Amino acid sequence: MFNGSNGTTIQGGAHNTVGGDQNIYTYGYEVHGNVTNVYNGGISQDLLDDPKATLQLLARKAAPNACYDSEQRFPPPNCHPGTRKRILEDLGKWIEDDSKVTKAFWLYGSAGVGKSAIAQNLAEKYIRKRVAAGFFFSRNDSTRDGLEPFVASIAYQFCKPGSPLRPVLGPLIVQVIRSDPNLFHASCEIQFEKLIIEPCSKIEAAEWENLPNTIIIDGLDECVHIPSQERLLTIIQKLAIAHRTLEIPVPWTFLVCSRPEPQIRDAFDNFRMVLRRLDVNSSDDAFRDIKKYFVDQFAVLRAKHHRALPRGGSPWPRGDAIDQLAERAQGQFIFAATVIKFIDTRDEPPQDRLDAVLRIYIERGSDSPYSDLDLLYHQILSTCQMWEKVQLVLRLLVTSHFELGDGVIHLKEAGWRSVMIIEGLLNLKQGKLTPLLSRLHSVLHIPGDDMSNITVAHASFTEFLCDVNRSMNYHAPRMSQSEYCECVTLLLLRSLSTLALHYPPHNSLDVFTTTFSSWKRMLAKYQVNLMSYSCRYWHNYCTKVRSPGTDLLVALRSFDPYCALAASLSYNYWPRVDRWAEVLEWAKRTNLRGDVIEKWKPLSSGFRIGFPPTIPRGKALWCTFEIERCFCDREFNVQFQRALLQEVYSVRARKYGHLGNDRVIMILPADEGGPMRLPENWIVAHLTQANAEVFERISVALRHDFDGQRLLLDDVRDDTWGSVSHNLVDKDDLVALKLHLKKRWMQFFLKDLGWPSNSLSSPSYGGVKTAASKFVFSSFADNRDNLLPAHEQPHPAVLKYPLHRRLKRYIVRIYRRKRGDVEEK
Repeated sequence: MFNGSNGTTIQGGAHNTVGGDQNIYTYGYEVHGNVTNVYNGGISQDLLDDPKATLQLLARKAAPNACYDSEQRFPPPNCHPGTRKRILEDLGKWIEDDSKVTKAFWLYGSAGVGKSAIAQNLAEKYIRKRVAAGFFFSRNDSTRDGLEPFVASIAYQFCKPGSPLRPVLGPLIVQVIRSDPNLFHASCEIQFEKLIIEPCSKIEAAEWENLPNTIIIDGLDECVHIPSQERLLTIIQKLAIAHRTLEIPVPWTFLVCSRPEPQIRDAFDNFRMVLRRLDVNSSDDAFRDIKKYFVDQFAVLRAKHHRALPRGGSPWPRGDAIDQLAERAQGQFIFAATVIKFIDTRDEPPQDRLDAVLRIYIERGSDSPYSDLDLLYHQILSTCQMWEKVQLVLRLLVTSHFELGDGVIHLKEAGWRSVMIIEGLLNLKQGKLTPLLSRLHSVLHIPGDDMSNITVAHASFTEFLCDVNRSMNYHAPRMSQSEYCECVTLLLLRSLSTLALHYPPHNSLDVFTTTFSSWKRMLAKYQVNLMSYSCRYWHNYCTKVRSPGTDLLVALRSFDPYCALAASLSYNYWPRVDRWAEVLEWAKRTNLRGDVIEKWKPLSSGFRIGFPPTIPRGKALWCTFEIERCFCDREFNVQFQRALLQEVYSVRARKYGHLGNDRVIMILPADEGGPMRLPENWIVAHLTQANAEVFERISVALRHDFDGQRLLLDDVRDDTWGSVSHNLVDKDDLVALKLHLKKRWMQFFLKDLGWPSNSLSSPSYGGVKTAASKFVFSSFADNRDNLLPAHEQPHPAVLKYPLHRRLKRYIVRIYRRKRGDVEEK
């Protein structure tokens, strides 16, 4: 684009895959941080040369929480020592048998019987020996409740440090990703073919004898999209049958653990001879194993709570109590584990809690298949104080987070279900949540810090809370998207309000220096993902709220959009003002108060931007155009505008393409008569939607016409009208573009000269001054970081350049005025 311009021509499309911290302001210009650029269906040289970059891309597509050793699952479920011996022995023999005909093993059973504990036990025992990878689904974790990250997660575990498969499969998988970086947008079936089957097919059969070849899949029924469950089983079935018939020499075996849901049972019926199955519920050892668990755990409780137990009395618990509890568990280890956790508390004597559990009576023949477990959950919830607040917390915990961002940033310092974030979502005072949940440690995993996620201990408790027929008065259903988005919007607006209180333009000019320093410190202090996330995505969540409540209306009335935009820029995020049209439409649709709409409406037309005197003027000038483009941001407009500005102003985009460390700038309303003001030594420019639309209309007209682009450039440089006479652009748009470019340049460098506003259109006078201005600007090509400061000496070329005498005198006068030279007179 624009022949002869430097570093701006892009042929074909461009795609950015982003990870880690980054500063990205264009397609094909300057990029900082961990970024993979893909051009014309190929891939950037960085990715081609660096296998680490490829593995980082693979890791970003994987679900780390789905691994057997993930922090999010800690402490993972596991078999109590001395229990499940027969099942573990049978499964262990199957895993170790290299000559087995069955390539898939289905371990199934009802909720809470210990399937995940068995899967975890086997994963820990055989990892890197016989087990190559694992994927643990969970409906309570949105990062592992679907099929999308499955293949990438398995492939990444093959390539992890310490995996025996890394030396043999790692280079092959890396090569596949390099050849097609868009592979992760393909179907799961294609990903499995390309990342698993094809690389593995290149390994010699003899080499597989010393490599792990079992993949463990737990909780398949917790993959929330039922057709995805069937798709995954179809992939496994085809691979197992193909290996048995020697069509594919890949010796993979799969251990799948799930509930016996109809669609899963039907899918496994198609496996026929390549499948082995085992019903955990049918095990004769279940009663004995659960009784052993109770005996061992009550021994621990007696030692732990010996001061609370009566001395010299009969043994605790009495002999038949353990048998009664083991019988009522009906093979569900989750019942036994929950009972022990419920009794293990210092709030009440343990014998009182045990008696409360034993008093629960259930009539046989109840409609619920979890009747005893349901009564236990009722008993646990009945001990909670302030149920209304507890209910809100539980509703949050059973609701998956709706990610409405673009995936560039996520909350890293704190999880969406951490103590810190939940207190923010529900507007609880700091420190109030933990006491509120103190009676629920038997059904929730509550970490010891405020940043890690609180999780539901077992899926059966989630199902109980969401089913009104089972939970009755303790019903805690999932939040609707609108309800949840309102909570998130309030959290994000409250985060931004902490900044608005200290926004310098809200204070008097007498204390501006102090407040500006304080503002910069606050931005550095809040350089965390929550504040950055708030700047970027508050409007995404806000516009999903169907009927805003009182709290949200109050927050919106006090919201300062100009402060939010300034904070966005400080966090390296170019705002999209065109999104305000969506917010305004939402406000009208939800009958938001007129004063709120009137306060927001001017922002969509324009605003002022202020740069501190410490920012080089060349950089500030360039950034005004970059930010102004946020009114109507299109990829082709980015390329067009930058190429034109580089030619007109002789400025390199690579040099000024980002603010770097100079990101603390102010955003103010367009109305100069308002209360928000800046010191006189700040540079203030007006950014308008009208100017952005001129660039957009011209770029639309000329984006495929390179001759027309050159003609436009000549029109701007030489004050001609060729692009208009050839009917390429509208005359009014060309006039507006010329005046806009000159006015913006004068505003930053020559505004004290008092040039007439029509100088660009005056062939007799403006042409000379335009040429002079271009020469002045370009003469500083080697020193643009401090373009035309007051103390700058004239460039030597000014006095040597062979110009027309009148033009030469005019240029010298420009320099002397900038210096305040007394000899000018």
